[in-house]
Amino acid sequence: MIRLALRSFAHHRAAAVTTGLVAMVGTALVTAMAGLLGTGLSSDTAVGDRDFLVQFPLILGGWVLAIVVFAMVSTIGVALQGRAGEIAGIRLVGATPSQVRRMVVAETAAVAAVAAVPGLGGGQLLGAGLLAGIRGTGLIDDATGYFPGAALPLIGAALMLGASIAAAWIGSRAIASRSPVDDPSPTRVHGRTARARPIAAISLLVAGLASSFPVIAIDPDDILTTALTGPGCVLVAVGLSLLAPELITVAEFVFGKIPALRAGPAGHLTALNLAAAPERVRPAVTFLTLFIGVAAGTLSMQGIENQYGAEGGDGQLLAAINYLVVVLIAAFMAIALSNNLVASIARRRTEFASMHLIGATATQSRRMLIGEATAAVTVSAVAGGLGAFASTAPFAITKTGNPLAALAPLPYLLSVMAGAIITLSVTALAGRRVINTATA
Repeated sequence: MIRLALRSFAHHRAAAVTTGLVAMVGTALVTAMAGLLGTGLSSDTAVGDRDFLVQFPLILGGWVLAIVVFAMVSTIGVALQGRAGEIAGIRLVGATPSQVRRMVVAETAAVAAVAAVPGLGGGQLLGAGLLAGIRGTGLIDDATGYFPGAALPLIGAALMLGASIAAAWIGSRAIASRSPVDDPSPTRVHGRTARARPIAAISLLVAGLASSFPVIAIDPDDILTTALTGPGCVLVAVGLSLLAPELITVAEFVFGKIPALRAGPAGHLTALNLAAAPERVRPAVTFLTLFIGVAAGTLSMQGIENQYGAEGGDGQLLAAINYLVVVLIAAFMAIALSNNLVASIARRRTEFASMHLIGATATQSRRMLIGEATAAVTVSAVAGGLGAFASTAPFAITKTGNPLAALAPLPYLLSVMAGAIITLSVTALAGRRVINTATA
């Protein structure tokens, strides 16, 4: 199995690079939080700064780890879709689903272990930079230095490696269990995997709301309000992301009911693809829903906090956590979203070549891709926005007494605009390159 994994790795370097980049950035984020935690626990740190430097990475680190693990599962799933033919061939010569999954785990473990080295180094630089930024806000003493130690960053890197292995095992389940004589093209998933996904999504939605709603009974000045609402936003966003196929079905329904959306060759092709091959749009909807849900929810929390008028160290702490969450998530999700968009578009080279042979122009194919991306942005914005409101409304009630304070438009507009710019830009650039190559 190890030999098979090495051969497969050599023939699928692009997929390995995609997975490795997400693992490297994830390792950097996790080990940066571990470095800050080590600083907070260090005896060299001033006593007055220790509480902050322990609370801050513990709160933020949990959010980051949950998002990184989900991104790894999704990235591995997208990468494996491009290898459906290879995996079907391995199954035909006698490999069992378990053996295929172990092969994917071995590949991912090797990639994640290599990515852990630069990720660990980058995490220490990021941790030192974050500490410098925190010092600049006046939240800690100017004399406080960065003392990460060796143990916690290494534990963080090991934790990320374990998460990558778990993500590989989970992400490879569907394709490893698929019949080797089925059509290898990405289609709707059936069977136990299809039933497990909505159950997992509903469980995460319930867990997220269960984390957010107890805030109503907590003192508004207690930092626990943020500590509970933040994870609630993440869990709700992840749950909605798992419902990407259902969200695409909604987009397909809207296209069917509004003839203007199907006008022209590009609109017609977009409607056909949403109906016949929804898996092509699924990566964009998955990552966009997660990004918009978490970013809008976190920015909304800070807007509510500003309206409440929290002052002093706790107010600065909450602002620092919320804004840093958005920045780190935006950077990480931009990388993960871009990687998955590029991978999913590159996999469609044969489709674009076939379209060209039957008369579709390169311009029409590019417009079709933009139409699909626009549909993904639209359904993701609605789903992510609803999730952000549901998870922050209890926070708004506690802080202001008005749940509508969670509907301030600016956080939602900023989140949707950022997601739309990333998605449409990457789709246009990657689509132009792949379509030009396929039609040359």
